[in-house]
Amino acid sequence: MIEGIRHFSRLRVSNVFLLDGGRGDRWLVDTGHWAERATLLWELRRSGLGPRDLTGVLLTHRHSDHAGNASFLRERFGVKVYAHREDARVLEGLVPRPRLKPAPGADPIARFFAHVENVLPARTVPVDRALEDGDTVAGLCVHSVPGHTDGSVFFRHERTRTLLSGDMLLAARPPLTIVQGLCLPYPAFTSDLALAHASLRAFHARGFAYENLLAGHGRPIVGGARAAVGELLDRL
Repeated sequence: MIEGIRHFSRLRVSNVFLLDGGRGDRWLVDTGHWAERATLLWELRRSGLGPRDLTGVLLTHRHSDHAGNASFLRERFGVKVYAHREDARVLEGLVPRPRLKPAPGADPIARFFAHVENVLPARTVPVDRALEDGDTVAGLCVHSVPGHTDGSVFFRHERTRTLLSGDMLLAARPPLTIVQGLCLPYPAFTSDLALAHASLRAFHARGFAYENLLAGHGRPIVGGARAAVGELLDRL
């Protein structure tokens, strides 16, 4: 797909990507939902790796479909967990977990998924490094883009011109994410939609170059991603 980045394509709930820079430099971006733990481990084995071969886990945000296996990997295999400071405080149990509150007229499926997230969030986990905007980790630039959650981030891989976007940019249409297509954060699952849109505009205004988009949901977009996102933002 993209040099040094592998998509764990058998996972269905959300995307997980393996950044493989060789021994001592192997990272997961997100961990998938706990219900797909067996598939996650199978994907690792298919890559010729075990959990103990991982250097760490980089979380785009705290929701259970992305951070659902972080606690398991850390407790069972000692894999270090990295997340933005704001979501780290929630994952560590230092502040109450914000609840998703879909609008009354939201899609019933979306309201159901939001309820599941509220009732069964990602398990509490110590965060080994709290990330900040402007940090560099695993060869990635960290960009704070709050809105979907307070601690949502982009991870930007300069060498391959790739943006790993979590749920701040999507490549499939929620709530079921079956239909492929570039779209903005989904309102029912987003803490502050106006802030999310402002964060996206601010990020793009800084002129960062990328061509490939690896989103939290949907197939990878290889080539032309920045222009497509720009067009989407122009229609807001």
